[in-house]
Amino acid sequence: MKSEPQSSLVFQPRTHRHMQRGVNKVVKSIRPTLGPTPRVVAVDRLVDQRMPEILDNGAVIAQRINELSNRDEDAGAMLVRDVVEAVRQQAGDGTATAAVIFQHIFDAGIRHLSVGGDVNVLRKHLELGVCRIEEQLVARAEPVVGGPDLSHLAESLCHDPDMALLIGEVLDTVGEYGRVEVRAGRNRDMTREYVEGMYWNRGAVSRSMLTDQGRLRTEFIDGFLLLSDIDVQDPRQLLPVVVRALKDGVKSLLIVVGDISDGALAFLAANNDPNHFVSAVVKVPGWGKHENAAALEDLAILTGGTPFIDAAGDRFDALTVEHLGRARRVWIGDSTFGIVGGRGDSKQLLRHINGLKALAEDSDNRVRHDHLVDRIGSIIGGSATLWIGGSTEIQIEQRVEMVKRTVSAMRGAVREGIVPGGGTALLDCRLALGTMIRDTPHPDAKAAYRILAEAIAQPFRTIVDNAGYDVAETLARVNQSDEGYGFDVNTGEIRSMIPAGIIDAAAVQRSAVRCAVTAAALALTVEALVRRPR
Repeated sequence: MKSEPQSSLVFQPRTHRHMQRGVNKVVKSIRPTLGPTPRVVAVDRLVDQRMPEILDNGAVIAQRINELSNRDEDAGAMLVRDVVEAVRQQAGDGTATAAVIFQHIFDAGIRHLSVGGDVNVLRKHLELGVCRIEEQLVARAEPVVGGPDLSHLAESLCHDPDMALLIGEVLDTVGEYGRVEVRAGRNRDMTREYVEGMYWNRGAVSRSMLTDQGRLRTEFIDGFLLLSDIDVQDPRQLLPVVVRALKDGVKSLLIVVGDISDGALAFLAANNDPNHFVSAVVKVPGWGKHENAAALEDLAILTGGTPFIDAAGDRFDALTVEHLGRARRVWIGDSTFGIVGGRGDSKQLLRHINGLKALAEDSDNRVRHDHLVDRIGSIIGGSATLWIGGSTEIQIEQRVEMVKRTVSAMRGAVREGIVPGGGTALLDCRLALGTMIRDTPHPDAKAAYRILAEAIAQPFRTIVDNAGYDVAETLARVNQSDEGYGFDVNTGEIRSMIPAGIIDAAAVQRSAVRCAVTAAALALTVEALVRRPR
């Protein structure tokens, strides 16, 4: 009889030693991407034979590292990957900053524990220290004022002056919650396109409904909207809709449904008459029931309509003109539709927007947060599309991802403000940690604060090293300068960072430090690894 494969166990000191190797391998691959003079990482593609991906995004690099060959080292590598992904979801940037801070705390913590330190006391004071760092970052944050600040912030994130100017202009125009879509362009240029009103990524289900075939567009003036998630398979389901529209003088109607059959489309086409009644059909926006319901809720409040919900047993037989939403103008394209001047209740709309803003601010999940921000942007009506070009397909891919990351990080900056860039804001927080070192008699607490003080200097050290300067000499020059002064790696000068336009988003720095420190403190408490059989 075949015996069951058995798990293997790894104990200290091998546990920390092997995890440390995995941590160092992943961070070593991310470290070169930090700063305005980054180097890149080439990653083989798994699904095709094109040339390797050329990446300077710590989050994407970490995602591409699926597994290390040594399973004990892999445990440490996956810890770093989780930290980097958490920062990406929360802030959109700051992944390399988090990686180098995590590495230093883990390495220094292991050294302290090897000489008899108490891991639980160390962890407690590391977490107390990170709270003090966050307080200092909040206190030092300055508000973003106008387009120039936005462009400077964008340049500190993407390191491309032309791209930064465009992003700064777009965000200044559409506002904090404005909807910004980033798409691959068709030539080398970067351009922007502003969209009037509110729009959603669903177009007409049939191009035959688009009266302007040159622009692939139809417009309804003083249009009505029938909102539903009902699947229309039988043309007879729509008979009450057409009858009611003709009876009540509805001349143009956008029908939103879950799905629709060819027979039902043919029925509507047969009843379209430019002089009396025209209709167009789009599917309900969103992917999945949750997003569908959210889109219908937004559309109903914007237009004053009442949605027909399939799960509630609603049918169009009960339709009256009061159920229909209204807008000053409705437009439908082949991939999007939008409304201008929705006729919903303005007070109800304001309450709805404020509710969505509160949900977005409280959300720790980046995907959910971004979805809520997109909803707010659609409702408010500030919308723009950035078309990002380049010389090659790979360059376009890189630039599109860079713009998406930059826009995401900048939204946090608009909410929480900016701090001196280039690692300077974190360097300035060392003074508060010095006070904590002096005020505590406990040796493990002192060690925790010393480890933190050195850890938050690592982003500055890495940026300077990546730019080819002597780290010790540069750090000494900055230490002799006033608060807010840092090192400009592009000029080699000590400068006041915010007036020089070298800035970071306070939200990004806070997220990076918090995720790195709490995860490293937890990792130090790992005593054993259990390796399950494969």
